[in-house]
Amino acid sequence: MALMTSHFKQYERIKNSSESCSVHQCSSLPHSICNHCDHHFCHDHANEHENQCSQSRPHLINTIDKLGVRLSSIEPYCLEQLERWRNEAYQSINQYCNKKCYDLVEKKKQYLQQELALTRDKLDESIKEQDEMYNQIDHDINLIEIKLVELEHLRLKLRPLIIDENLVTSQCLFPLAHPNYMIHIKSGNESSIGSNERHLLVEREGKHLCLLDRNFTIVSEIPFYHGVIHSICWSSVIHRFIIVTFKQIFIFDDETMVLSECSISANTDWWRSTCSDDVLFLSTAEWGSPIHEFDLRESFQFIKTWHTPATCAIDEVICDIKYSNGFLAIPIFNRHTEESRLDLRSSTTLDCIWSIHIHGRCRCCAVNGDQWLAIDHDDCRFLHISADGQLLKTDKYDHHQRLEDVATWDENTIVVLTKKSINLHEIR
Repeated sequence: MALMTSHFKQYERIKNSSESCSVHQCSSLPHSICNHCDHHFCHDHANEHENQCSQSRPHLINTIDKLGVRLSSIEPYCLEQLERWRNEAYQSINQYCNKKCYDLVEKKKQYLQQELALTRDKLDESIKEQDEMYNQIDHDINLIEIKLVELEHLRLKLRPLIIDENLVTSQCLFPLAHPNYMIHIKSGNESSIGSNERHLLVEREGKHLCLLDRNFTIVSEIPFYHGVIHSICWSSVIHRFIIVTFKQIFIFDDETMVLSECSISANTDWWRSTCSDDVLFLSTAEWGSPIHEFDLRESFQFIKTWHTPATCAIDEVICDIKYSNGFLAIPIFNRHTEESRLDLRSSTTLDCIWSIHIHGRCRCCAVNGDQWLAIDHDDCRFLHISADGQLLKTDKYDHHQRLEDVATWDENTIVVLTKKSINLHEIR
């Protein structure tokens, strides 16, 4: 296939250049450079690359069209929040106006009504007793009429309602407010927490499963002697918590407090987990961590396994995995550099959307719908990351304890599991 001038431009070879074709293990001199990716290709690989681009172009066009349709119909949750705020503001204004209406008008009308009634009573009494009080009553009536005229022509001084631009702002995560609730619970290394709408599930001292309600009260607990829990996630499809230990995976019903072993084969060291609507994602505790997929609607039937390098490099390990809105957030630790990065991947193809450098071993959770909150275990730091992979802010956790896990219970609360306690923070 001939090279298309719209895609490639001729490569001008530099004298004594050591540069070669961008294709791995190809030592041929470059012939062309791609306008889109700026990679250099020899003649044969230039044709091959052009073919690949031509085949992928319809798919990219289709993707752009789908994103355009999605953009035209998108209604962010914040619009619902803003509309609710507007209705509440209207109610506040109505209440204020009703109170002023009563204080300035209705109260005076009631007073004048009483004055009229008293004056009529006086008039009736004077007629009955043939008393000569007409002059006084006429004077009272004139006073009432004057007050009526005054009320009819009442004018107000109204100050404009000035809207402070800071009345509506984006939520600010940092600095985290002092915990609204705190429970001292000793947890194991690399332990985990999980939540649904009503309950929070946490391991206590490697011996119990504790269920906490919205008041941060332990409502129930059962013995648990199956080792350290490394991951807890909630499945809205099966309405159960999924609990992951090294060798076993359990299903927990928070209504009946019944714990049962999952049918997934325990032939590996399981590590982290997360759920989409249909799929359970499981990673393992090994370098070059694979990711296994199981169908939640088909009794945990195995779907597929993603291996290195699709998941991470052979000298890297997946520290955590969390699902949100069609994406997987995957913190990955490199044993040579002893540093981490957070990848945002497609949950269906594992294609990397963006990647951001993070210092040490970390875990994460989704916040504000499409943003991410990561924790550095040993440095006790929080990192707030935008939807497009930009570091928004970092914050040091004040409680000087090793951070084990973090989760959002709802849009306004963050739950932090440390080595010695579990803390609930309100997002301001």
